Amino acid sequence: MKLIYVASPYAGDIEKNTEFAKKACRHVMNEGHAFFAPHLLYPQLLNDANPDERQAGLDMGIAVLGKCDELWACGDRISSGMQAEIDLAKQLGIPICYVSEEQILGPLDPVYAIWAKAREDGPLAGQLGFLCENRRLLLFSSQSETEVRIKDLRNLCLNTSPAAVYQCVDYSVEYASDRRMHLETLQELDMIPAFTPDKFEVKSQAYGNTGGGCMVGTVQFYLPELDKSVWVNCNDECVTITSADYMWNEDHSESWERYDDVLLYQAGFDDALPDDVEPWLPMIKKALEYTIDQETRYFQGRAFSLPTAWLPESIRENADPEYLAWLQAEGKEAQVVYGSNIEMEKDYPQNGQGTFDMTVPS
Repeated sequence: MKLIYVASPYAGDIEKNTEFAKKACRHVMNEGHAFFAPHLLYPQLLNDANPDERQAGLDMGIAVLGKCDELWACGDRISSGMQAEIDLAKQLGIPICYVSEEQILGPLDPVYAIWAKAREDGPLAGQLGFLCENRRLLLFSSQSETEVRIKDLRNLCLNTSPAAVYQCVDYSVEYASDRRMHLETLQELDMIPAFTPDKFEVKSQAYGNTGGGCMVGTVQFYLPELDKSVWVNCNDECVTITSADYMWNEDHSESWERYDDVLLYQAGFDDALPDDVEPWLPMIKKALEYTIDQETRYFQGRAFSLPTAWLPESIRENADPEYLAWLQAEGKEAQVVYGSNIEMEKDYPQNGQGTFDMTVPS
């Protein structure tokens, strides 16, 4: 009897994913093995919204993974959390087995799929087939679910020439074919940005607590050249850009349940440089300007920390360039406080004390 580490989606529709995880564990048991599923065990004891308890659960899961004989990745999609577990298993030399949803649940009735046909004047001309992700056929239990995924695929296209057109089909009836097209290949072409970076319109702004004490600012930008909106979400640590409003759900799309499907870009401010994020930089700077203003109003007396390279121009242009150069040379972050002022470090060698006035002229 082997000990199997069960990896399956959890975040999003937790109730649905928990039921699937239970069935995945029963499948392991029916195959004659013992199972370990941390996402079924630890949430019963720990508060996932508490960072310390969440980390404790992750650490314990990692500790047990090293003692398992195999990792079984269950389901037809690999979530970001599952990918981290798979990567660790590879590092530890633990065999990985991919188990489809159909193997666990049995055939879906009815079954829908996405038929993809490459654009005739594009680089993949002549190619067509059922859409696959991570080398697995994408199957859906309802037509509406399939159409939502197709809509997300179209929204991820960042140019005016999509690599393929998509169609929802009855997998068992309409298209009897073993031809496949791989999502990764299509998105490599679709997600090449082709729009003017500073040509956008601000459609909405929101700031607040997304849960667990995480305060986030979100700005919706409309890109007229593509006739679509993107949402830039940031705090003092990172930025994510999505093709749907997964943070506040003002578009009523329930996109928080499919975050990986709507994600366009993400980066940590300590890990990326502004030069690396074109053509998103003007929108990120605009979203940061809004978030800094909202957060320093909300937490008066607490600074918003940000690497100097990421400071919005409305703040930077009123700053003392020598002080900003000193911060960057010392590897220090700028401390922006209420009123759009930059708080001066006490150990600044120019004997400065207090703050530089960074107020943007009205």
